Amino acid sequence: MQSKLSSEQEQVWSMEDEYWRVLSGLDRDGYIALWDENFVGWPYPVPDPIRKDAVRSNPFGLLKDRKLEKVQLERKAIQAFGGLAVVYYIVTGTYVEKDGSAEVERLRITHTWRKTSGTWLIISGMSAPA
Repeated sequence: MQSKLSSEQEQVWSMEDEYWRVLSGLDRDGYIALWDENFVGWPYPVPDPIRKDAVRSNPFGLLKDRKLEKVQLERKAIQAFGGLAVVYYIVTGTYVEKDGSAEVERLRITHTWRKTSGTWLIISGMSAPA
């Protein structure tokens, strides 16, 4: 992992923090605003890639009626290409189920971000069990 990040890499990493903040806060508008209109990605455990219309219609569907209580991000790599960046990390999330029990899930995450009109947006992504 790179220890010193460039300004562009810092901006993108701060967007990953924002992603998890709005997700855990169930901020629908904030969450939807993170995705480019032409996004396509393949989140675990859905069987096929999805587009922004799926994000818009069911933004918190992957939470499966459970609450995200705690999030820890472990940055692995960020590569910036002047307005485009790819981020790799492991997220450990603690989820509280409807019955009150807790489940810890670790996922490998890849997000590709593009800076459009001064704003970083997710254009692609994929996740898998870590």
